[in-house]
Amino acid sequence: MNLSEKESKVLALVIAGVLVASAIAEQSELSVGSVNAVLNSLISKDLLLRNEDKSVSLTAKGIEYKDSVNEGDQASKDPKGEENNSTPIIQTEGQQPIAVVIPYLKSEAAGEELRYTLRSWADHFLEDHRIIIVGDREDWFSPEITHVPLDPVLILEDCNCAAPAEIRNPQADVTHKILTLIASGEVTGDFILTNDDIYLAGPTSLIDIQVLKAFGDLEDHAKGTSLFCQNSLRTKQALAKEGLSTHHYGTHTPMFVNAEILAEVIEKFNATEKGYLLTSLYFNSRFPDARPIQITGNIKDGVLASVYRDSVEPAMMWDLFQQRKFINCNSKGWLSVKNVIAKVFPQPSRYEQ
Repeated sequence: MNLSEKESKVLALVIAGVLVASAIAEQSELSVGSVNAVLNSLISKDLLLRNEDKSVSLTAKGIEYKDSVNEGDQASKDPKGEENNSTPIIQTEGQQPIAVVIPYLKSEAAGEELRYTLRSWADHFLEDHRIIIVGDREDWFSPEITHVPLDPVLILEDCNCAAPAEIRNPQADVTHKILTLIASGEVTGDFILTNDDIYLAGPTSLIDIQVLKAFGDLEDHAKGTSLFCQNSLRTKQALAKEGLSTHHYGTHTPMFVNAEILAEVIEKFNATEKGYLLTSLYFNSRFPDARPIQITGNIKDGVLASVYRDSVEPAMMWDLFQQRKFINCNSKGWLSVKNVIAKVFPQPSRYEQ
């Protein structure tokens, strides 16, 4: 079984009897958030299981893996019992298709958004790519999709109270999912992060996604009491404390990010344990002096159409798909989008069976 370096390190500690995330973090010099992400990955591979007291233990498959490692250690010694230190042959591969990662929570979907999002990538993305769905799955997924099953995670409420409750924070949940993918080695280097309700409206090259885009400042999105507003304010405060820019990069368009740098940002801000806007942490940290293109998603925007009403005329929806680069919708907007999207993308993609 192929394991990443972090997975191998954490699994070795579990095999040695270190069964709690905090203790593993202490001995591995990884952050607790990173350790939890690696544990989630090992659990998804059926090597570990999580106990009620939040410790972990080896599954039957994990025990088989341990035994195979022990056998391999014996095989690596020469007949005299000495280590064989010959240099292994390293095989190099050609350039891999770029990963397009979509975190997915089925209970939050209003309809068939994901199906048509994948049709848009199959029809319009001009680069060689592969699709990774992390989270829930649909019955119609074809083998062309790499599916990484992960349940939603809970984090402690940020309330400055004596006994904070465990809550589901959507932004922290997405961060957990992405870090788990990185920790498992499923994504490395540059990849694209997008959502199940973002559609490519026409032929799209990598450069269309790489261009930095922002929705004003984080403070503009922090004026309210909703959890998203709280997360926006928390993100702005964390960036300002580091003397970094505070652009709001969560534009509901696909994002081009680097796995290793993103993991460093997540660990620096402990973003698996707090609700932060991940792409805003990432791009403000990586490009602190950038002047991103400002988009709004409104009627005057030439790049994005954000459809948040259930009463957009089909003729106007059709025009938006012909004129904009990206279309995004919420649950209400899906009612408008679904009236035309089957005509925009009538053929099943290779991601459906």
